[in-house]
Amino acid sequence: MHPKYILSNPMLMLKSFQVLVLLLLTSGRDPGIIPRNAHPPEPEGLDSNLDVGAGQTPQLRLPHFKEVEVNGIPIKVKYCDTCMLYRPPRCSHCSICNNCVERFDHHYPWVGQCIGLVCWIFCLLVLFYSFFFFV
Repeated sequence: MHPKYILSNPMLMLKSFQVLVLLLLTSGRDPGIIPRNAHPPEPEGLDSNLDVGAGQTPQLRLPHFKEVEVNGIPIKVKYCDTCMLYRPPRCSHCSICNNCVERFDHHYPWVGQCIGLVCWIFCLLVLFYSFFFFV
């Protein structure tokens, strides 16, 4: 499209402005990053009188899955070694951002951020406006 056409068409200018604002909202919002733990959680059922021998420290390894009850329903939660926490359901670790994101969908390379719990609607609106008004 020629730049004169964009400047002479107020509806196209408005839609372009909307897409830019939505891109800024998508890139500026926290996608639902879960804060990391400074220390790993204490293992449950740790036996305090472990016989390790000769001043060695026991090798503690947290289980990768833990079952918790939410409203009386047992749910398996997975442990994230990088963030040192048990992730809530529908939470995943983004390898690009190196964070656990709640309701993680994908990493959006155009804005350099994950699409998660908070900013998914803005991402969807960017795609909607871009497709229906510029194609």
